[in-house]
Amino acid sequence: MSTREALTSTAEQLVAPAPGPGRQALLIAQRALAERSRSLVVWSVGVAAITAVQLAVYPSIATTAAGWQQMLDAWPEAFRAAFDLDAYTTGPGFLNAELFSMIVPLVLVAVALGSAAAATAAEEERGTADLLLALPVARTTVLLAKALAMVVSVVAVAAVAAVTVAVGAPLVDLDVSTAGILAGCAMVTLLALLVGAAGLVLGALTGHRAAVLGGGIGLALTAFLVDALAPMADWLEPWQDASPFAWALRSDPLTSGFAVLDALLLASVALVLTGAAVAVYRRRDIDSR
Repeated sequence: MSTREALTSTAEQLVAPAPGPGRQALLIAQRALAERSRSLVVWSVGVAAITAVQLAVYPSIATTAAGWQQMLDAWPEAFRAAFDLDAYTTGPGFLNAELFSMIVPLVLVAVALGSAAAATAAEEERGTADLLLALPVARTTVLLAKALAMVVSVVAVAAVAAVTVAVGAPLVDLDVSTAGILAGCAMVTLLALLVGAAGLVLGALTGHRAAVLGGGIGLALTAFLVDALAPMADWLEPWQDASPFAWALRSDPLTSGFAVLDALLLASVALVLTGAAVAVYRRRDIDSR
């Protein structure tokens, strides 16, 4: 089914009989998820494969732990601190260094930004925004429905990563708690949703997917580099606490569990950005090409 045909089908459900805002939001979110279903399958398979490969490497690290630790002890202290390499030979330390400090967060950020770009900018660029907004549906409902689809997408891929780690860790004798896995995945999920919410703002402002993807990726990489390089550059240290990557990972959730205050900070900023996106989208003239 083409995008326009899918929109027509959704429109028929939205018009007669006219459902309430909640039902409208669910219908629009369902359409958004259906359009990105193939992409979500690809991302899910990809993150599962990457996670499985990294887990397969762990036995060789564990059996040569003394040698690895001796080598890591010779590296600069700031570099070890940046990537928490002092705990590399432990289960949580290995997962943090190889997966949760960069790969899993960036995969989830990519999923969030893909959904954010599709939320408004893609509708304008393919000429379906006018059809959607001509329906008896408030713009606020439209954008919040697309935000809901983004949340579901990111949570789904994060769940695949969590299940892969939870199933694979015992197979390679990697000692990490289920609570730690869930906490780690929850924190990087909130990180990705914050970046995705920033993408919603960019999409509402510009109507261009390139701006959403470029700006969002730039924000995510800047936040990552500030957090990772701060221990090695004195001038970056004051900025580290402003990095969403630091908010998500500074508590070492794989070991220490879910950090409530940091999670609330990530969620609050994401909600504020989503509210800003709604405000901008309600006031902007939509240009369907």
